[in-house]
Amino acid sequence: MRTDDLIAQLAGGLEPVKSNSVTRLLFGALVLGVAGSALVMLMVLGPRHQLDAAMAHHGVWAKLAYTFAIAAIGLRLVERAGRPGAEMTRPALMLALPLLAIVLLAALQMSAPGADIPSLVMGRSSRVCAFNVLIVALPTLAAAFWALRRLAPTRLTLAGAGAGLLAGAAGAFVYCFHCNEEAAPFIAIWYTLGIGVTAALGALLGRYFLRW
Repeated sequence: MRTDDLIAQLAGGLEPVKSNSVTRLLFGALVLGVAGSALVMLMVLGPRHQLDAAMAHHGVWAKLAYTFAIAAIGLRLVERAGRPGAEMTRPALMLALPLLAIVLLAALQMSAPGADIPSLVMGRSSRVCAFNVLIVALPTLAAAFWALRRLAPTRLTLAGAGAGLLAGAAGAFVYCFHCNEEAAPFIAIWYTLGIGVTAALGALLGRYFLRW
């Protein structure tokens, strides 16, 4: 058999991949991961007391918006990382927007007359916040890695970092429903630290678990 005939035979049965297949794969993995993270939060930490009343406070919505925005950017990074050669600079730069917003809000709260800066920064759970975010994020991190292994990442460290960023932010979003801290300085430091640690863990693990 000639080479041209062999190539034609191999290519003849191929069907085009649906354009939204990657998005559906990642979205499905994210849903499963967040469900797992919610289960961890409920079983290990428990929901916040009087959660329904707390939802009326703007601080709760600020941290939900902050973590959701980072998770959305993380999802975009993972989607790009799963495509060989895809550009990742623009979504990475978009991280500056939620970070700048929470820093500005934190600065406003700390500059208010009579502000108790140590309390705004440390809260009551600074010692465990970042660790709790990491623990809650682990199911979503596992789901993101599962999805990436079904794609074609070539920059394994970056892909792992993107998965960790997505998982850390999603875990922090879920953790909001347990945590009773609402001060922007606390969120800017400790929530961001938890997300960053998860992203670093993802970058480290990506070298080994995302190899083809």
